[in-house]
Amino acid sequence: MKSIAQRSTATLSLQARQFCEDAQVQRFALLSAAFICSMEISCIIEEYIFVALPGFRGFYWTVALVELGFFAVSAIATRWKEYGFVGAMRQQLQAPLKLYALMALLLGLSQGLGKITFRYLNYATNTVIKSGKLVPTLLISVIWLERKVSLAEWAAAVLLVLSSAFMALGEQAVTPSFDPIGLILAGAQLLCAAMQGNLQEKALKDYGASITEALACSNGFGVIVSGEAGPAWEFFLSSPLGSTLVLLRSLFFFLGVVALTALTKDHGTGAATAVGTARKSLTVLFSFMMFPKPWHMNYVLGTFAFIAADLIYFQVSSARASARRKLAACSPEDGNARHCSKDEV
Repeated sequence: MKSIAQRSTATLSLQARQFCEDAQVQRFALLSAAFICSMEISCIIEEYIFVALPGFRGFYWTVALVELGFFAVSAIATRWKEYGFVGAMRQQLQAPLKLYALMALLLGLSQGLGKITFRYLNYATNTVIKSGKLVPTLLISVIWLERKVSLAEWAAAVLLVLSSAFMALGEQAVTPSFDPIGLILAGAQLLCAAMQGNLQEKALKDYGASITEALACSNGFGVIVSGEAGPAWEFFLSSPLGSTLVLLRSLFFFLGVVALTALTKDHGTGAATAVGTARKSLTVLFSFMMFPKPWHMNYVLGTFAFIAADLIYFQVSSARASARRKLAACSPEDGNARHCSKDEV
């Protein structure tokens, strides 16, 4: 008779095989890896700009403006390549223009406020606070978009937020830098980001908008919302290193957002935000490695919470992959299909 440990090992092994054989799971893994790698490179460059670039004097909103402008130009260029200049101009939008206008407003405010909080909170703390976006995102998704979220996903979401919270508490314990104004700005940024993420999912999934359309419209209009003039532009125009780093940072950030937008279209805003939250935990760890900071036990607890959340999502993904295979086996389009009970499907 097999022991509990043997049965558990066999179950995990079967789930691992199912995980690796499912095309949708493979796409999810590849998009997640592309998103995380691109964003980590972008964040390392960004932190260097904020803490080590000679002459940089807190031009945070300008960094957000360059980012939005880079996104808009890249997405519009992609649409021109797909449809041609005239075709892109005549191409009818799948989602309503007013939806994109609201997305742009929220995106501009979110990106701008997210950068301004660096004036009051350090990089690591600001990064982990943004992870709180996951819970309001899921709430808005359930209440407004009527999406289904399992208890396991809620548990993983809480663990991911706890992971980031432990990181923040560790940062606070060794280098206190919290400011009430920073927390207020961070809270406003979270709300804008959560609403913008759900509007993006509505455009992509409910209206069938393409990724390039969503990026071109939301970021193109979003440039209007962000702005910072005068000394910032003088600095970047006179600093080849600063200009190069900002453009590189925007490039990698753009690649990451394209991957994240594809995740949103395929798997919903909850899954995409969960991957984003996990990325923020890694960003904090890399921040300590690249820009040394005092160590604290809370960072270990945060890592364990992060691993536990990943294991839960692994279990959820395996269960969904198994359900899709059963549904395919029961499909009437398959000549070898058999009758399946409701419980099987």
